[in-house]
Amino acid sequence: MHQCFRLLLALAIGITLTACQTYTATRYAVSSDNVQTLRTLRQKYPSGSINVASFSAKDGPLREIACRGAGPVAPPDQKTFEQYVQAALVDDLKMAEVYSDKSRVALSASIQSIDFSSTSGTWTLAALVSTGKQSPFAVSHTANYSSSFMGDNACMLTAQAFMPAVQDFLKKLIASPEFEKAFSDSSTTSPPTAEPIPGS
Repeated sequence: MHQCFRLLLALAIGITLTACQTYTATRYAVSSDNVQTLRTLRQKYPSGSINVASFSAKDGPLREIACRGAGPVAPPDQKTFEQYVQAALVDDLKMAEVYSDKSRVALSASIQSIDFSSTSGTWTLAALVSTGKQSPFAVSHTANYSSSFMGDNACMLTAQAFMPAVQDFLKKLIASPEFEKAFSDSSTTSPPTAEPIPGS
């Protein structure tokens, strides 16, 4: 009887530990496509640069998203999802050498939605982006990935798919006409100084 009780207890503990597993997204890797787009902008506007202000989530800090009862999906390094996206943009800008905390333009964002479906294999990201002078503009992206019927495997694949989804979300942001306008507005080129009239 005691042996049977111990077996049931061990099984219950095992199920509890499995349910508490966290599926951690991979750390961000700089997107070569995004860097190339940013370098092209730098060629058009040589003195342009962008600063990045805070990213916030519409409904408060988002630290994890439940996945099939198997355990939550969460960003690495104890970041919130919005902090992850913000840091990813900074990484791309720095690699392209167009990030400056002294820029005339500071980009910020209100994350409207970050969510996934581990059944259909989709990540959805949506944000309202502000660059100061312009009215906020919307950027959204739905990324597809291969999921699984098995809960544990599906949640692991979902966590792994977040990083490339962020790369593609930022690709849409950086390629938008509003972003280019902000980049051009950030130019620090001063108007030419009037030359003194000889003999005056």
